[in-house]
Amino acid sequence: MSHEDVQSVVSEIVPCCHMEWPNDSAPPLPWALFHGDDRPIPADDAQLAVMHRWTVELYEKRTDEDLELALANALRERFGNVRRSESYIENDNMLEVIFTFYQIEGEFDG
Repeated sequence: MSHEDVQSVVSEIVPCCHMEWPNDSAPPLPWALFHGDDRPIPADDAQLAVMHRWTVELYEKRTDEDLELALANALRERFGNVRRSESYIENDNMLEVIFTFYQIEGEFDG
């Protein structure tokens, strides 16, 4: 899974970019940001695998259940289990819905 894989799925539902919009060029709400990080999985003094954690942050003025469901379903269909949480960002007067999912890549015996 790559940045391009995540962006292609999310951008079919809502405008999105990796990490942040360049030069404060964010479109009107709703839109999304995504980012990922990697964590090694060690075993027997070697790196057995890598766990990729991906986060998609959806920003909305108010709850749009159809949009959230469409995004969640698209992410689940492509990447598997997705965890959802939300919070309200009072300073910016917007809702943040966070979708998190994982991928493990590596060589496994048995």
